[in-house]
Amino acid sequence: MQVSFWLADFYYYWYYGEKMIRGHGVVYDAGWQNQRGEVVVSSQEIARSWIDKIRTGRLASVIGSAFIVAGLAGLIFTFRPIVSAELSFRWEQMMGGSHQEDQVLVDQVLADSKDRDREIAQRLAQEWGISDTNFSVYIPKIGAKAKILENVDPGDQDAYMDALSEGVAHAAGSSFPGAEGGTYLFAHSTNTPWNISQYNAVFYLLRELSPEDNDEIYIFFLDKLYKYRVSEKHVVDADDISWLVNAKEGSQRLILQTCWPPGTTWKRSIVVAEPVL
Repeated sequence: MQVSFWLADFYYYWYYGEKMIRGHGVVYDAGWQNQRGEVVVSSQEIARSWIDKIRTGRLASVIGSAFIVAGLAGLIFTFRPIVSAELSFRWEQMMGGSHQEDQVLVDQVLADSKDRDREIAQRLAQEWGISDTNFSVYIPKIGAKAKILENVDPGDQDAYMDALSEGVAHAAGSSFPGAEGGTYLFAHSTNTPWNISQYNAVFYLLRELSPEDNDEIYIFFLDKLYKYRVSEKHVVDADDISWLVNAKEGSQRLILQTCWPPGTTWKRSIVVAEPVL
């Protein structure tokens, strides 16, 4: 039987008679006929072999691959809410959308309810998975739903970042639903795409709302439901605060703001909606 041994990357010492030969690679080959000897593997040489691996970049290659895998996993985790929102929206559009069903439900509840305010709000909130009827927003077309934190100072970054980690912010000084003037809600993205999923996922698809489609927005406030229909859509400069400054003036309306494009502070996307009920 012919047998060959191979010690990958290890040096060995081979005693042939009284002569010690330092070798590398093949320990024994049947073609050597009657040669006999003793093989001694040196632990120092093994350690040196691993050092050679590091120097030649083999171990570094493995570590590099691990970092690549970890990086990809981080990207998936970071952008998962956004990708999920996009896929859900596209799927609903392909299937005809479910927001028409929401309108049918609203009409039915309005017809059935005797206690016009509280009962309507509670029934629809339960149907739509809204846990807080004190102050919340629901946009059927894009599947956006979130708690609204009231009277948040849009000039105080720490304050609005804390609020946006929990939901959508209501700008301090703007009106509340049912009162004259504009109810100003904002969900900023930040100055880096890495924070999109934490601070801007709620309004990420705001760009899909359109006056031409008569898209609807629902606000729950103090156990009452307010319905709005999109009437305007704008992209403005980042330093244009006229929509906020003038929010107290004029008739009842809803103003939604987010940064545009998502993950930047270059522009502002503004959506205006008028009350329907």
